[in-house]
Amino acid sequence: MPGNNVTEEELSKMSPEEIAELQKQNCIFCKIANKEIPAKIIHEDADTICILDINPASEGHILVYPKKHYMIMPHMPEDILQKVFKNVKLMSHTLLKSLQCKGTTIFIANGVAAGQKAPHVLVHVFPRRENDGLVNLPSYEISDEQLEKLKSDLERYISQIFGRKRPIIKNAEFSEKPKELPKIQERTSAKDLEETNDDKTDNDTDDEQSTESDDSMQEISGDDDTNRDDTEDEDEEETKPKKTSPKKKDTTTNVTAKKADNSKIDLDDISRLFG
Repeated sequence: MPGNNVTEEELSKMSPEEIAELQKQNCIFCKIANKEIPAKIIHEDADTICILDINPASEGHILVYPKKHYMIMPHMPEDILQKVFKNVKLMSHTLLKSLQCKGTTIFIANGVAAGQKAPHVLVHVFPRRENDGLVNLPSYEISDEQLEKLKSDLERYISQIFGRKRPIIKNAEFSEKPKELPKIQERTSAKDLEETNDDKTDNDTDDEQSTESDDSMQEISGDDDTNRDDTEDEDEEETKPKKTSPKKKDTTTNVTAKKADNSKIDLDDISRLFG
């Protein structure tokens, strides 16, 4: 690996990995995180560190950054990014409470064009007071057509990143209002539904009454049939000669006859039942 004093020719022959490693070796903020260079450390944990800037924009200017070397914010993994901004929130709250300032400014410079000077991602947090003149952003005029085109271009890239489809309707407006059903039709439908329910209730009542009537008739006819069968059985027993063989069918017939008239007790029937 080349030393710290690298010529332009040597740098041009290096791979991107070798250049990144060289930057890491020469990074002041990596050396501060490794305690190789002293600094005013406000807070640190296993992955992040917060220090006072030696060239502050205002009194209390704090730098929050990951201990591991990342050149710009898009290179940072999600878990490290969460930890960094958790401490950014803590530093902002600390400045507001400790220095009694009126606000804080938080920004990140990604790339030389954005004003990045060190090859290590840094989150700047510094206190603000009224009319301090630290940040004066110029205004830029832009038309609605330009805004719409810009919005479309940004959405297209975001959709590719997250795998989402672009919405068909751009704005939450409709050229035509959804058609509503006439109230008369609703009332008619409700009325028809009521009548249908009434008819169903009447039919159910008629069916129940019909079923009860059928059951009553079955009970009456059943009683008549039982009495008629009992009478016929008695007549048959008187006319038919008695059989000597003790069969189950005859025994059942005799028992039925016995139930029909409990006043008559036949000793032969009893003897046939018990063998």
